Amino acid sequence: MDFFVYSRDAQGTEALRDDEALLEEHWSYMDRFTEAMIARGPTLAPDRETPTGSLHVLGLPSPAAASEFVEREPNNRAGVYAEHRIWAFDNLLGRTMWEFTGQAGEHRFLIIAHSGGAAAIPVATVPIPPELRGRLILYGTLAEPASGEVTGVAVALQAPGKDAVMALLRDGGMRLDEFPVVEVHDWEFGGRR
Repeated sequence: MDFFVYSRDAQGTEALRDDEALLEEHWSYMDRFTEAMIARGPTLAPDRETPTGSLHVLGLPSPAAASEFVEREPNNRAGVYAEHRIWAFDNLLGRTMWEFTGQAGEHRFLIIAHSGGAAAIPVATVPIPPELRGRLILYGTLAEPASGEVTGVAVALQAPGKDAVMALLRDGGMRLDEFPVVEVHDWEFGGRR
């Protein structure tokens, strides 16, 4: 079963993010999940340097295992994160971020569109136009782990800039503007540097 885990940074934790020992502990922990990982990486402030959160999409045996993944993650134990969201994820592209062959020089973005706890919105997956498909790094539905009720969509894509992101998604027919909550994050691939 695949899970989409988004962890939002707590205020004032920049010094923890800069701690080399904690960073190595985080990477070593993630190394244990290499084979299960579909996508990973930090979300960023508009300066594209300051981390604001962290994305991990990976296969785990159960919702309990996904919760344990979050609880044991070194940044979480150190207090970097203020909150976490865990959804079951249906990987509609059927690939990992490492299989993405995008254009060099364009920024990457993570879009999380969901019901925000309101009544679920029917999520219809639509055919993706080829011009958008070539930009997609990650695309799938988000569901509540316990009930399996689909409550959102997650998309990671490459685009010239943030202004182009929603236009690309709207023109691509994904209708993300129908969701009560649409988060657009600057994002980059994670891993050892």
